[in-house]
Amino acid sequence: MNIDLRFVAAQNKYIQGNAFLNNTSALPLDQSFADLLDAQLAAGGRIISAEQVLAELDGRYEGKSTYPANHQDILAMIERTASRFGVDSGLVREVVRAESNFNPSAVSRAGAKGLMQLMDATARSLQVRDAFDPQQNLSGGVRYLRDLLQRYDGNVKVALAAYNAGPGRVDRMGIATDSDFDRKAGELPAETRKYVAEIMDRLAIQAGQPGEQP
Repeated sequence: MNIDLRFVAAQNKYIQGNAFLNNTSALPLDQSFADLLDAQLAAGGRIISAEQVLAELDGRYEGKSTYPANHQDILAMIERTASRFGVDSGLVREVVRAESNFNPSAVSRAGAKGLMQLMDATARSLQVRDAFDPQQNLSGGVRYLRDLLQRYDGNVKVALAAYNAGPGRVDRMGIATDSDFDRKAGELPAETRKYVAEIMDRLAIQAGQPGEQP
């Protein structure tokens, strides 16, 4: 839930005025305001301004999503979005786990944002206006992953390496198939090797097969 503190202050003044006119007791303005603020924060609410509300309504707001999503909501979004773009939901789930551990507000040191850690330029190319909005981020990220899988003819390791290190780097190394990846993995950054290995291990475990060694 979002709440505009200026609206709360105005509302409290109105309540105080009514209390005075009707000769009834009311909390002091500061105390009632503080109590409401504490209750809102304790409930996990986000404090926003009137400007942010108006900006969100016309699509100009570029800050973090004000739409909270719990773990089950995110898993359901993953299932729906993966199905919409024809990508295995298990693969999408493991990419999200590896990228952000299901945290819609995650930001990397490099500036990648949201569930699937989209860089600003990538987000813009995918028409993602708010990378912190879970559904927008998933829609853009899954579409990008689908495009990489199509580009590399369904070779999952290569698509994952390209998602992590960039398709330009993968192409320059001549990695086009999973066999190519296995032969040339040592030339990729350690982070990318670990990234691909961890996702493939989890997928293998889900399939009831022995995990691959890093």
